[in-house]
Amino acid sequence: MLRVSVIIPTHSRPHLLPRAIASAREAGSDPEIIVVDDASSDATAEVCRKIEGIKYVRLDRNQGVAGARNVGILESSGQYIAFLDDDDLRLPGSLDEQADALDANPEAGFICGGMIMADQNYQLTGEVVTPRSAGGDVFWELLELDFPIMGLSALIRKECFLRVGLFKRPLDGIDDWDMFVRIAELYPVVVHKQPVGLYRQPTARSAQGSSARAAQLLRVSKHQRKLFELPRAAALTWTQRRAIRQRMNSRIADTLLWNATRLIQKGELGAASANILVSLRLSPLRAMQPSAYRKLVARLWRNQTASVSPEPETIRFPAGL
Repeated sequence: MLRVSVIIPTHSRPHLLPRAIASAREAGSDPEIIVVDDASSDATAEVCRKIEGIKYVRLDRNQGVAGARNVGILESSGQYIAFLDDDDLRLPGSLDEQADALDANPEAGFICGGMIMADQNYQLTGEVVTPRSAGGDVFWELLELDFPIMGLSALIRKECFLRVGLFKRPLDGIDDWDMFVRIAELYPVVVHKQPVGLYRQPTARSAQGSSARAAQLLRVSKHQRKLFELPRAAALTWTQRRAIRQRMNSRIADTLLWNATRLIQKGELGAASANILVSLRLSPLRAMQPSAYRKLVARLWRNQTASVSPEPETIRFPAGL
């Protein structure tokens, strides 16, 4: 069995794909790279034919990211599985480091690391997102959405999918969170704080699924009720479940209000309004607190009165790009 398979779902973005593939190659020692073309209607197939050493799988009907990932899992030969969106990048050596850590922790279901944030032009924003957790049993943190993780930052033991099942297509957009919760219910998790990938942040106009932040987080709140049916969560009392929901909805409300601040600064008032409305819906008492809006105004004021804005750092791409 191969050690690591990297699954790259893609749909009609051939200009981004070679860069993602190159980063996957530099992230590990001869990883299996599987590109799942989710019914693209452009030059994606032609671009992939020109790239040697990849496994190209073409879907005739669009399956969404979750469906494309499932096809990639079924086509994979690796002991460990990594997911890489076609516009994100893996950092050099990161797959080997994570695979070594899973080798050393055979009971762990997956390992996750940090993510470097970048804008649509791959310029670094200065933000690095890493889990605060020390690892181990992170089921409750994931269930409460208090554990930042994405497919980009994780390497997953393939046997986990045989035990908990594949990604759920109806959950496109939050399918990775659902998967990590289901795995963490049964397996401990390894956390390494160092960044392993670069995440290209979506905007309200970027045509990326995750750009609809408000609607996505509303779906998370709704789907959490379904996850309470998992055996460990089902054993909770009504009071315990209610406390978990309140904590998560308050956390989502805070996130959406903070996101609204950034959107207002960019002049994206429609998207900002959507964030505020969902915040009010999920946690009205939290969202209506005057302190929440004082913080929002303070952030706006600080950014508007800043005298010097540092030039964003540009990422250094893998060799040859």
